[in-house]
Amino acid sequence: MKIFTHPRPAHLRIALSSAIALVVLFIGGGGEKVQAHGSGTEIFRQVDGPFVIAVRILPLQPLVGKLHVTVTVDLLETGEPVEDARIRITARHQMGSATPQFSPGLNIPTERRFYDANFDIDDSGVWNFEVEVTSDQGEGRIVTPISIAGRVRGDSLGIPGTMMFILVSAGLLGGAGWITYTARKNNRIRRERSARP
Repeated sequence: MKIFTHPRPAHLRIALSSAIALVVLFIGGGGEKVQAHGSGTEIFRQVDGPFVIAVRILPLQPLVGKLHVTVTVDLLETGEPVEDARIRITARHQMGSATPQFSPGLNIPTERRFYDANFDIDDSGVWNFEVEVTSDQGEGRIVTPISIAGRVRGDSLGIPGTMMFILVSAGLLGGAGWITYTARKNNRIRRERSARP
């Protein structure tokens, strides 16, 4: 016994194809991707020792969870970037209610000016980020506070996640509706055929 007696209509195939394309688009291109190498927003700049040390973060308004920190170090006298520094970043909650976190600031051969570090912040509030710089030119140290907001329900989805949830829900409901409609139509056709002499 077949439930589907006719191939899917063209409008249903188009709708399903569009829904699949949107889901692929949001999975592949959506979300808050961490972008490194200076794409964050500068929030702090200070001179210490022979250096001008700047800190950038992504996202600009951080929530509990992932935080990307980028540090640049320039020589105070010449303004030239220091590309061989050793960077250590320490994050401490001001209230002491969370375990401190440590990360080296690492650069890559193609972008040696930017030193990147990733943190997974598990508590809201103000965190002090201490950046320690050591190189052949000397040493420097700065501390910048960063306010981390708590998440509310639904924040973790974001716009792409919400859109995907809506698309998947619509697909499931549409599929269930289509199956119900087709089954009722087939039952009606069978009743009509059995009622004929």
